[in-house]
Amino acid sequence: MPRNRPVARRTDALTRASVRRSATRAPAGAIAEEGAAPGRLRWLKSPAAWLLTIVLTVAAVTFQDVLTASVKTILPLDRVPDRLSPQGAIEVVEVKNVKYFGYYLVRGGADAEFRRSLPLTEEWREDPRTVDVETSEWVITLQGRASQQVRITDIVPEIEGGSCKAALTGDSLVHAPSAGAQDVIPLQLKVDSPQPRLEVDGKDGEDAEPYFTGSGAKHITLNQNESEAFLVQATAEKGYCRWRYRVHYQVGGGVAETTISAPKGKPFELTARLPDSAGYDEVFFPPTDCASPGKEDLPEAWFEQTGAEYARDRKDPSPPCPES
Repeated sequence: MPRNRPVARRTDALTRASVRRSATRAPAGAIAEEGAAPGRLRWLKSPAAWLLTIVLTVAAVTFQDVLTASVKTILPLDRVPDRLSPQGAIEVVEVKNVKYFGYYLVRGGADAEFRRSLPLTEEWREDPRTVDVETSEWVITLQGRASQQVRITDIVPEIEGGSCKAALTGDSLVHAPSAGAQDVIPLQLKVDSPQPRLEVDGKDGEDAEPYFTGSGAKHITLNQNESEAFLVQATAEKGYCRWRYRVHYQVGGGVAETTISAPKGKPFELTARLPDSAGYDEVFFPPTDCASPGKEDLPEAWFEQTGAEYARDRKDPSPPCPES
């Protein structure tokens, strides 16, 4: 039997009554959170919380150090990134020119300032215009930087352009006789030879033999912070050469290379001496180069002659000093 009751319709619209009812009701979880918040703040401000934070921080730092040490021990250096890379295993500590006697060439000729420096100081040797003639002597000091031992297997001279050029001519020649000594590994280099390589004197006066290659090959080892110095005595018989050294080494199962240059990143330079001094514009030399043996009253100033005059006087085994 049909009923005449009106059907109630459902709607999602909010009425003022429903809003008031919702505002007066609070979830049980919210009430619990409000009651817990003050307690949590009190715990965070307690000494125990600060002590726990410090302990966790120290533990994290210690774990990181232990992990780094373990990685350095287990993995080869070529597999460890950044500061443990084998590319930084060797540091070039010093490259110093120690040639204190012999012949030098002044490119562009000697000006007044250069002439004044000759008898007084050694600064003219450091002048960028000065090039070693016949021989050069450089002390090179290397230091190991890796935690593992570094083994230098070869040091190869790399000539600019692949070969030397003709010996420098003209300009000014300086002859400076003196003496010096170094407590280092002595190595030799014929830089203008077809295949230049570092050599060492043979035993019992025998000819020089390769240092890093051949049947008697040697190597240099460097521990961490350990330094080794060696003296390279280069010679040039015919040409003018510019070069750098390529160092090959092994460390931690990996191989790497580094380059040795002269100060300020410049290449090493050496020119052969001309067979005839007349090929130079002028020659400077000290009184000891011409004075009689045993003579004490020597002048302080150096002498200057044209290349042709110097060549003429050198024909005499005991050339007299020129009149100044």
